[in-house]
Amino acid sequence: MLPVNNFEPFGTAHLTTLCVIIALALALPLTMRFLVPTAKRPVAYLLAVLLLAQEGVILWMRVRTQGLSAEVLPLQMCTLAVYLSAWMLVTQSRRIFAVVYFWGLGGTTQALLTPDLQEGFPALSFLLFFLGHGAVIMSIGYAMIVFGLRPYLGSLPRVMAITAGAAAVAFVVNLWLGTNFMYLMAKPFRPSLLDWFGPWPWYLFGLIAASVLAFVLLYSPFFVADLIKRTQFDKQK
Repeated sequence: MLPVNNFEPFGTAHLTTLCVIIALALALPLTMRFLVPTAKRPVAYLLAVLLLAQEGVILWMRVRTQGLSAEVLPLQMCTLAVYLSAWMLVTQSRRIFAVVYFWGLGGTTQALLTPDLQEGFPALSFLLFFLGHGAVIMSIGYAMIVFGLRPYLGSLPRVMAITAGAAAVAFVVNLWLGTNFMYLMAKPFRPSLLDWFGPWPWYLFGLIAASVLAFVLLYSPFFVADLIKRTQFDKQK
């Protein structure tokens, strides 16, 4: 039985939260870059702490309500993206950023649009879900605008391989412990993109194809920009 305060997909609270996340993902890094450049590193550290703190609260809540079980393992892609985002903000690693970029914009945005939530605003589960996922998107915007990080062509096969490796580990753990990390064993409770790809296990093939397509599309603006720059450089020779 669902709680009284049901989550309403694309309802007022959902859409308002998405707008707030988009606004912060642009406003925060632009402010740091052009108005308060001396604070860009401390703010990056604070954002990293925020990411880890909310994940800690989620872990505490899960252990408190469900006990210490396999479900607390950090094998959901969005959970991994949270930890990698914090690492990237502290180290400014280009390789870690590439993973966060593709996972965040390819996976976290999907989670934000179709959250697997039962409770709506202002339930703590609602707030923590959007805080964590939204902070990943803000981290990507911060790294790009403030630190000038971006993916490169070599990032595509590398991140695809990392994603396949993470999914393989999650799949083995799912078979072993009866979990559903990365939704590899069953679809989310709420409607999602996976509903378009048929029943298990066939939707896994659709998930793979959609992931590859999303990664290619997410890299395409940089590919076009690099191509234009290279063309202009050749003309100036």
